[in-house]
Amino acid sequence: MNKPSVILLGSKPGAVAALAVLVERGWDVQYVVASPGDEPEWLEKPSLQEFAQAHNLNVLTAQSAIPDNTKVDFVISYMYRNLVVPRTLNMANEAPLNFHAGPLPQFGGWAFYNIAILEGSKEYGCTCHYMDQGFDTGPLLRVDRFTINPAVETAFSLERKAQAKMVKLFIDFCEMVATGEKLPLMPQNPVEMRYMKKDEFESLKEIPLNASSEKIERYARAFWYPPYGCAFMMINGKKIEIIPEIVKEEVAKSMHSSDLTDLLSVAGVTLINQRTGK
Repeated sequence: MNKPSVILLGSKPGAVAALAVLVERGWDVQYVVASPGDEPEWLEKPSLQEFAQAHNLNVLTAQSAIPDNTKVDFVISYMYRNLVVPRTLNMANEAPLNFHAGPLPQFGGWAFYNIAILEGSKEYGCTCHYMDQGFDTGPLLRVDRFTINPAVETAFSLERKAQAKMVKLFIDFCEMVATGEKLPLMPQNPVEMRYMKKDEFESLKEIPLNASSEKIERYARAFWYPPYGCAFMMINGKKIEIIPEIVKEEVAKSMHSSDLTDLLSVAGVTLINQRTGK
């Protein structure tokens, strides 16, 4: 049986993990589209482009570079920042699919981690949906949800949980294809659909001056994702970024994790383990 053929469009570590799954399973990866500028230097390497090149795959930087006569079983968008255009969508014989790190239809577009925390959502999730000509508007293949505690989550911690869940959802999708299972298709409820644009996302970061201490902390957690800008307050015309209290101990533990070891090394002394005596 021939392995499924695919075009993968993506960015960030999640897309690298998805491509690694496809390579491991022997899928016929026709093209990888990795947009330049979507891979900040502080992200762990390899980038999607580097990983694809290391596996001798065809790497493109724009959809327009995909040859006109290309036909594959699946077109998959995984954390791809741009709209997948109709020309690319029509290259899929089976389905064009998008993996979105938020539960649709309630959390489309930008700011999905942030909004979940700001609104005190007690569950979150990730989505695989069919692509149409809009952003996050196509029918659902599956939404995987999990419970969260909005009183302690930060955008960073929620992103890590959602990304891990989405890799598992991607593997489940691959298993469906491998077993010949009919892929589910469920329309989104238009009443529940919501889409946040990038400029709206940026405007959410400003904390009202009359905000309570609880609200200030919630805003701070909702936008804690270094190295990006934090939630802020404008005080006397000056922008003051707010660091959430909950992360201070985490940062302190990381900063001071080797204090004793470093000083003992300078002193040339080996610490006796009190439990073993060695």
